Amino acid sequence: MKYTKLLSPAKIGRLELKNRTIMAPMSAALGNPDGTVSDPLIAYLTARADGGIAMIITEYCFVTEEGRSSDHQISVTDDGKIPGLRKLVDAVHAHGAKICLQLQHGGRRSMVKVMAPSAIMKQTDRVKPYEMTTQDVYDLIDAFIAGAVRAQKAGFDMVEVHCSHGYLLNDFVSPSANRRTDEFGGGLTGRAKAPVMIIQGIKEACGADYPVSVRLNGEDMVSDGNLGRDSAALAMLLEEAGADLIDVSGGMNGVGYGIAPAAVRTGYNADPAEEIRKVVNIPVAVAGRINEPEYAESLLRKGNVDFITLGRALFADPDFVNKAAAGLEEEICPCVGCLQRCYGSYGHGGQFRGCMVNPFSMRETVLKLEPAQSPKKIVVVGAGIAGMEAAWTAAARGHQVELFEQGSYPGGQFKIAAIPPHKQMLARACVYYSKMCKKYGVNMHYNTRADRALIQSLNPDAVIVATGGDPLVPGIPGLKESGYIANREILLGRIAPGSKALILGGGLQGAETADFMAEHGYEVTIIEMREAIAMDDHPATQKLLLERLTGNHVQMITSATVKQVFPDGVDYEKNGRMESLRGFDSIILAFGTRSNNALAQELEGLEDAQVVVVGDAVKAGNAVEAIYQGAVLGAGI
Repeated sequence: MKYTKLLSPAKIGRLELKNRTIMAPMSAALGNPDGTVSDPLIAYLTARADGGIAMIITEYCFVTEEGRSSDHQISVTDDGKIPGLRKLVDAVHAHGAKICLQLQHGGRRSMVKVMAPSAIMKQTDRVKPYEMTTQDVYDLIDAFIAGAVRAQKAGFDMVEVHCSHGYLLNDFVSPSANRRTDEFGGGLTGRAKAPVMIIQGIKEACGADYPVSVRLNGEDMVSDGNLGRDSAALAMLLEEAGADLIDVSGGMNGVGYGIAPAAVRTGYNADPAEEIRKVVNIPVAVAGRINEPEYAESLLRKGNVDFITLGRALFADPDFVNKAAAGLEEEICPCVGCLQRCYGSYGHGGQFRGCMVNPFSMRETVLKLEPAQSPKKIVVVGAGIAGMEAAWTAAARGHQVELFEQGSYPGGQFKIAAIPPHKQMLARACVYYSKMCKKYGVNMHYNTRADRALIQSLNPDAVIVATGGDPLVPGIPGLKESGYIANREILLGRIAPGSKALILGGGLQGAETADFMAEHGYEVTIIEMREAIAMDDHPATQKLLLERLTGNHVQMITSATVKQVFPDGVDYEKNGRMESLRGFDSIILAFGTRSNNALAQELEGLEDAQVVVVGDAVKAGNAVEAIYQGAVLGAGI
């Protein structure tokens, strides 16, 4: 596809950009604890600059010490921060991109001093914030302006005023948080006065030609918050103050779609961005689940936005733009909207965020694909995600890799996980891993069961066993005689008899199978031993999943231990009492996975070859762990 709009040059004020792509300001949690710029942060951002992005907007940078929102956040509070910021600017410029510093104060989301325009708790807790005085607001305005001056001294091409996501300036402009009766409250002009004065002050201090962007919620997505029409009116005031770009996002305080899982529609901020674009004469950028270049191009061709702000798509693949330009769409590592590593448990290194599908993201200094000093012949067994990740990364380093898969297609359990509602991008990930294997010369053998004899005949230096897992079948009385159906059989196309289904296990597998079956008209009940359904999912994903289950009248029984299974139901214990469920046409088993390491046992004592087991074949776990293990193995073997 020809990306005639996406790759065309454009201007923000007098700042010229080589194309219409902007990297969204997303926290990588890579700053030093004292707020200075670190080498890992520079490496992370320069990788995206190398990847073809026209301009990088840094993660939020706090303008006052009391405005810090998180550990490892960068700072612009004093002149001592300028040298590190200058080092970042010079590095990004050297790699072909412009760079903008985002100025921010945490407000109600501060980790130092919780403060707000009014003493109103945010929607996600019951912490009363300090209500700012009028003088406090003037001091805040001065701090933002001073931060912009430091950014200009450090060489940043532009600054962005953060006025979204429930941080302090968002609280000022949103009626949901601002009940002030002084000059910074009341109607829309009063609520907008703080950011208006900040923009005016930056222009006066840095020069009328120094570009200023405002990150603005298209919609706040909270009760009594701004809607698209309100944000359009705000944008007019911000333009009049001197803003050169409106960078549209959405949601506040972790409510709404500020962090959008896969169940949220693509481009969910596009409609309010279009409302804003109709009333201003400056460019408008839009972010929000724009994960494929084809869709980005379509938004630009409509003519209602001028720039595409790419967020988690660049977590997943720093080379997103270059690959699109080269027509290599299937080689783009896709954001699947899982939230598992970018906004879930960081894992694998403590403070680091990351990407489930791309474990190299935000680990540019510690996890690298470097040429192998001594190329090996490697056999990989299993074309699931752990096996393919290990295979292509090893091959990319120069190893000769043979991959064997007993099935007909790649993907393993990811292929099954892609079937429930809103999970299609997992299939896209399977295509990506397979494509990378082919690109780097992995010999893919399908419909082939690898055993000891076959592997020995190849005389490998190393064998990677990635045979995954099988359904876990616990020893509950009556289960084996009940005629149960494993949940993966349902997802792979087996039609359960009747119309009433009882799903044993309410983890992610059981919940998503219930979602799938309810969508197809089954009357579904889930029974789960733990206190909630889909507890291992990210809260934002879990929330939408539970809403769908509730909307489809799925009955959910939690804190219940199944004691006996029958062909039409179960006996279970809850709160010390025995209960019964009967009248079901099918029993669906979703208790998770157990390791399939039979091949590893078969290969014990194999001479002259290193045998390594990865993914579920080692221990039943999740995709985050499986892909990470595959990457570390491929990078180090």
